[in-house]
Amino acid sequence: MEDRKGLDLAYSLNAGSYLPQGNTLYVAGTKSARDVWDDLKIPFYLTSWSDRYQNADRALDASPQVTRIVGHSLGGAVALELAKNHPERQLETETYGAPVFSFSGSAHRHRHYLDPVASLDAGAQTTVPQGPNQHSSQTLAARKSGD
Repeated sequence: MEDRKGLDLAYSLNAGSYLPQGNTLYVAGTKSARDVWDDLKIPFYLTSWSDRYQNADRALDASPQVTRIVGHSLGGAVALELAKNHPERQLETETYGAPVFSFSGSAHRHRHYLDPVASLDAGAQTTVPQGPNQHSSQTLAARKSGD
């Protein structure tokens, strides 16, 4: 499944905003007022205290086949935090527009040029958006999964 499709499905869910599919866990970004509150935790390294992280962590525990996590925006920060907190799983991550502060380069982190949310992720692969929304998962996540 394409990352874009998996993220679209995760965004379409009413509860949880995460979707285990094969060996991949897709984690959507900010959708609610609660998520906005959780976004404020990221710069203080408190992502693991967010509701999205807690739900995705439970989904990861219930899905031993998952070896890859794909996230957009808040979901990208959650994906990176899950991989960091579960080194024994050797999880691969693919993030799109993640609000993280990093200078280390990675072919697995993506952002649009001038994306205000991912502007501090200087190590992400940067592309020019194909539409007016600098932070859209639609044009960023057109990559295939590891399935």
